[in-house]
Amino acid sequence: MLGAVAGDIIGSPYEWNNTQDRYFELCRGTRGWFRGREVNYHPKFTDDTVMTLAVARWLMSDPDRNRSNLIRIMQSMGREYIDSGFAPMFKRWILSDNPRPNNSYGNGAAMRVSPVAMVAESLPEAINLARLTAEVSHSHPEGIKGAEAMAQAVWMARHGRSKDDIRFAMNNDFGYDLSMPENEMVSLLAGCVKEPIIVNGMETEEFYFRETGKIDSSCQNTVPAAIRAFLEGDSFEDTVRRAVAYGGDSDTIASMAGAIAAPFHGGVPEKISGMCNVYLDSNLRSLMQSFENICLEQRSSHPIKVEHKRDDSFKIIRHGDEKIYVVPSYRKDLIEALKDRFGEDITMIKPSEMAQTISRLSAQTKDGTFLENPRPDVRTVYYQEGQFRTSATMTGESLPPQSLREECKREFLQIHDYALEVKRKLQQSCGYHGDGSIHFANAYYPEVFSDKVEIWKGDVFAGSVGIDPQSGLLKINQGGDFGPMEWYGERTDSVFNSVSLENILQSIGRYCLDEGIGIFDKSRTSNIEVATNDVVRSKDPVLSEAITATQQNKQSSLKR
Repeated sequence: MLGAVAGDIIGSPYEWNNTQDRYFELCRGTRGWFRGREVNYHPKFTDDTVMTLAVARWLMSDPDRNRSNLIRIMQSMGREYIDSGFAPMFKRWILSDNPRPNNSYGNGAAMRVSPVAMVAESLPEAINLARLTAEVSHSHPEGIKGAEAMAQAVWMARHGRSKDDIRFAMNNDFGYDLSMPENEMVSLLAGCVKEPIIVNGMETEEFYFRETGKIDSSCQNTVPAAIRAFLEGDSFEDTVRRAVAYGGDSDTIASMAGAIAAPFHGGVPEKISGMCNVYLDSNLRSLMQSFENICLEQRSSHPIKVEHKRDDSFKIIRHGDEKIYVVPSYRKDLIEALKDRFGEDITMIKPSEMAQTISRLSAQTKDGTFLENPRPDVRTVYYQEGQFRTSATMTGESLPPQSLREECKREFLQIHDYALEVKRKLQQSCGYHGDGSIHFANAYYPEVFSDKVEIWKGDVFAGSVGIDPQSGLLKINQGGDFGPMEWYGERTDSVFNSVSLENILQSIGRYCLDEGIGIFDKSRTSNIEVATNDVVRSKDPVLSEAITATQQNKQSSLKR
């Protein structure tokens, strides 16, 4: 954990005054510009350190790992150090009398998670604790994934895994692309947006980075950057220097990179720890020392064991008639079996290429309400004992009984078919009778895949239910994210609150056909009315033409 704190303090002078010089002086102030005037930036601990130590305090004081105790401790320490650099949205969470998770994919959950990996005795325990610490404030899947990835990287580093193992795990388990050209990564961290170059009104294959004036603090970009700094660094100091020189949210990237590098390289060098301790007050210093002592005691009493995880799963991306198999290059047995079964000319990609492939296949160029391009369907399949299996038929001592998994599969098929029916009714009520999918601007609507049903409210994720690839059982994600009107106190409801089949079916019908647009909407406007208004205001010519063609066909039928 000292690695996270040291990285935060070393990177703090460069958060708003980025440097590309890896040979800056450690723990020294620097001068920069802020709103047209020259100012001094000094080393200090920030919100990264405060929340990391809050998680550590919770782990030391609450053996039951109670969620409400974690929230209480985070709020208490946050209020005590309220001026340490918290983002406005998280500051409201700290000061709230009823704190609820928001739709954030920021790196706040990932930056504070390292203590759980230091006390967890197994990797699954580390992942579960990471998810718990993230979900109290972050409900976006990317925010939670970032915390899980950081916890796994720190845990593996602490338990003697090689950099190759850690790189593979980040690619295979989380889909992080660690091979992006460094100049592109640095541009994204600086908040730039990648846009194509347009010549004579046509997009070309070339692109440029448009500056936005805001640094990037998303998990999608900062967590891979921190992991990359660790993988390319030769020591703890070199890792932190690389992380700071990437720019962007430099203190947080350096904090996360330091959290991985410290256990891997045997701790933080005494010279650096001495420099950083100066900037902590006595309370934070005492708390950190207490936690470090617990970790040292745990390490001496429980020998570190290296766990090797075998993953039998792989994924199939279906897009129209096209199939793409996502297979790790080391799985020679699986590659050979797929070619024997489906032919030599099948398309295969590495897990690290999956996110980019799905993004390419899902590319949309329209805003508001429009007729979507077909979205790719991603299905998890297992290759065990020379056979291709589903989640209901895979084998393993730790799995729930096959009868229970098969029952969950049958229930999901009911949910799948009902969601398709709801989708058809919703779209037909708006005048569209085709086989495509309407992307609504404000209404709730379902997206249906082979092993998952998602509910969206415009561009806001409102919940999903599907087959968990790890257990084969039904799993729900409650969603309940903040929508576009969050500044006015309006919030998107969480669609799912129970895994019972009856409740799931009722929720899909209620929200997508009958429910109002938000929990503060006094008129409880029907979702069908909201969807109809979305279509009326649509500027998508493809959708308009499809509706017009349907109306003309109906009139022709009536005349006949």
